[in-house]
Amino acid sequence: MASELRFIKYLFLVVVIAMALVLLLASCYYFNPYLPSDGSVVRPNLYDTSSRKCSGVSKWVVTTSGAITPPEAVHVILNSTEDWCVLVLGQVAGLEYDFSWTNSSTHVIYFPREALSLLPYKLATLTSLDIKNIGYLYAIANGARVVLDLEDGIVPIRVDHTYLPLQSVKREFPCPNLEEKEGGVIWNPYPHFGGVNMWPRGFPQSSSTQPDTTMGSTSCYPIIQQYLSQSHPDLDASYLMQNKIYEGFKSVAASPLVIPRGGFTPYNSLSTIHRYEALWSLLLPKTVHKRVADIWRSYIAQSLFYLIPDACLMYTPPAVTGHTTESPSYEDELPLYTNSSYVVNLLKYHLMSFDTFEEALLGIYELMYQSQILGKDDITVVKYWISDLKLVGYEFPKLPKKATLWTKNVHLCIMFNWGSTEYRTRQLLSYYMRFFDVITLFIEGEHAPHTYIPSHIQVFHVKTGSGFLQQRCVELCINQTAPNTVSHLYIADDMFINIAKMSHLSLSKIWFIPLSVHTFGVDSSFVGWYWWDKPLDGYTQYKRFVTVINGLPQEWKQVLIDKVGFPNCIHGHAVADIVHIPNAFAVQVTKVLNYIDSVTDIFCEIAVPLAVDIAQPIGREEMEEGNLWEQQRTDPGLVQRFIESLYYMHPLKTSTKFGADFWCRSMNNQLKLLA
Repeated sequence: MASELRFIKYLFLVVVIAMALVLLLASCYYFNPYLPSDGSVVRPNLYDTSSRKCSGVSKWVVTTSGAITPPEAVHVILNSTEDWCVLVLGQVAGLEYDFSWTNSSTHVIYFPREALSLLPYKLATLTSLDIKNIGYLYAIANGARVVLDLEDGIVPIRVDHTYLPLQSVKREFPCPNLEEKEGGVIWNPYPHFGGVNMWPRGFPQSSSTQPDTTMGSTSCYPIIQQYLSQSHPDLDASYLMQNKIYEGFKSVAASPLVIPRGGFTPYNSLSTIHRYEALWSLLLPKTVHKRVADIWRSYIAQSLFYLIPDACLMYTPPAVTGHTTESPSYEDELPLYTNSSYVVNLLKYHLMSFDTFEEALLGIYELMYQSQILGKDDITVVKYWISDLKLVGYEFPKLPKKATLWTKNVHLCIMFNWGSTEYRTRQLLSYYMRFFDVITLFIEGEHAPHTYIPSHIQVFHVKTGSGFLQQRCVELCINQTAPNTVSHLYIADDMFINIAKMSHLSLSKIWFIPLSVHTFGVDSSFVGWYWWDKPLDGYTQYKRFVTVINGLPQEWKQVLIDKVGFPNCIHGHAVADIVHIPNAFAVQVTKVLNYIDSVTDIFCEIAVPLAVDIAQPIGREEMEEGNLWEQQRTDPGLVQRFIESLYYMHPLKTSTKFGADFWCRSMNNQLKLLA
């Protein structure tokens, strides 16, 4: 009996303690001044529980302070305009900040460092995170639609009778005529504003620091706006080591400059406007130094601009002054010197598939981690960031609905006759992956594995004699199967295909180029043509051709007799660099190519048309010839006409500036047209 009483007494004690703990936790949650008072709006700070500060203000400044008194920028902004709410984050935990005066201001909110971890965000649970990330979330949660990311020590100055000028509408702006080149598309904006021989921190060391020779214009909407600093431009340590004295920007009255979508230039966290469409891009990575984090952030943002209609980055004439207390260090910035060019190339031609903008953002961070640019912790950071943004009600940009194109169920095969660099392969795939779900690459000869190519893309290394025997690749192409694939489109890498125009062709038929097909008598004397002399002399090719013809099975000969005119004539050559084979004809084409390969090596522009003639001698889709020869290939007007009016244009070599410029611009136009 006594033991039962003791048990009941202990049980009662446990219940009482448990209830006390529950009440304590509940009270902590209920009275926490940093949690939402109404389930949606976070209370501003320790000293203000009215939840009325910055009510209805859509433009916010997020800045930090390492001193006991407010930054000078706070006074300047408050004295010059009431359009902005200023959120100040204390950098040093435990420091006694004299910010009590903010109680009387309805446009200033202050958070001590130790209070940030109490905010109801997943990011607030992480350590060693730039506290600005928490500030961005708080601003967005409380209605920010424009955020000025401002570093401690940077102060706005008056420009045209106003502070913090904003470009609020889509209109025509000056922009550089960017060029496609190895290492991506990068431009130095400083010379435009009179910053002679200067370059922004994070600008690739391998790129020219001089301005482009030509300027153009573009109509766009600046979703990110970088304010230049007049007295202390953002320069890297390598510049300061080479130049002890610098004069700043001489052309302070220069027009704003935009970097169009597809281009890259670094921007920093010193004084940068982010509009609502770009608030997702505010996140500062955790695993790199602060002097590197904002630059990687800028490149990540620009890599996704193509998903936002009319988006662009703007550089404005100097609108701030001052400098941060942190001195540039070559060691801290070392990743910028060694990796900037690689990062631009990596992000310009990223190879990802995604259905939502959030997936695209996460995918870019995963790519940066896989490429050893960011650390693994940044994957957790960006996942928390995405989750927190959704929690506070932020709406990510909506991706346009994917049009149902004929390419969806077509297997694309690309042949690289002369091998390929990582840059060119990424360049081609970054466009083709937006149209085709199933892609196979054929690369001449034996090469090292292409580890940067996504695992779902197959790569074959085939000996084709620099493309002269590429029927081997055609055969491999049409024998690759994938769910829902209805046909196979085989093309050379140096070709532009007009995807919009091809939508009129039937996927149930072979596509070929009959206008380039020459005929000759099998029993007559050989005439031949230029390409037959490569890699063998023309007469040897002819003899091999006759051997192949004489050994054809009778049923195939009968097809040629009935439909083509054999034996007096036969298709002697055609463009083998592009051919479309439906599944219904794949088996027959394979049989013919297998037979040819078993007899002898013969030029692809004999082998492929012969296989096509036998598989579908009539009823094919006939494409106009889109080949240009010699001087025609560098005639801009002719190239443009071919690209716009024909099914394909060949060759258009992306290994040259001329070819890459036309190819990328034309593919971009197709993306807009078919979006």
